[in-house]
Amino acid sequence: MGEVGRYLAKAAGQVFEILYPRRCPVCMGIVTPRGALAHKECTKKLRYIREPACKRCGRQILRLEEEYCSACAGREHSYLRGYAVWEYEEKIRHSIAAFKYHSRKEFADFYAAEAVRLYGNRIRGENPDVLIPVPIHRTRRAERGFNQTELLAARVGEALGIPVDRGYLLRAKQTKRLKNLNAKERKRMLLNAFSLGKGQEGRYHSVMLVDDIYTTGSTVDACAALLRQAGVEKVIFLCMAIGASTN
Repeated sequence: MGEVGRYLAKAAGQVFEILYPRRCPVCMGIVTPRGALAHKECTKKLRYIREPACKRCGRQILRLEEEYCSACAGREHSYLRGYAVWEYEEKIRHSIAAFKYHSRKEFADFYAAEAVRLYGNRIRGENPDVLIPVPIHRTRRAERGFNQTELLAARVGEALGIPVDRGYLLRAKQTKRLKNLNAKERKRMLLNAFSLGKGQEGRYHSVMLVDDIYTTGSTVDACAALLRQAGVEKVIFLCMAIGASTN
């Protein structure tokens, strides 16, 4: 892109921002100052995951002497470990709902920036070959107009210089919404819900899955199990929000 092209792109971006100003992912008000991704005071209201955190799923735990949360203790996962930015409480729940169901795509910039700020060095240290967004079914994509995890993976990948593969994992069947199901019901619902793109086996050694919300872990586990079957040796994940621990 030449100087004229860059100038026109910048001008177009400024006009777009005037017509459609960025909204804060927390309070939904217009973000000031210009260029910020969220109000600083609003971000302080979110519950960031702090140490001690579960060494498997990454959710915050209450006791320093514990290595694993109650959900992971004594349970096998198909993934090695995960990283989460926030506890899935009311404010981030409303934020992610607006992102997914009301097309606030710009919120992905804030979510990804915070993920990179907190875990960028650790993710680089994991040395994943690729970021793979958790897929949604084509019917749901048509309804929503986009897959939120693809936006998140694209932003994180761009910031960290890690490629994103959107076609490696596919959603083979549409399932009803999982948020009101317990862990056993989710696992049963997700049986054979994912598939690999054609000719993908053995392509990667290390993969980081990217998802928006981790509750019971059934979705990430189902994806990770399929990746392991395809020859991926190491599967880790990054999510924006994770359910609270009970210990």
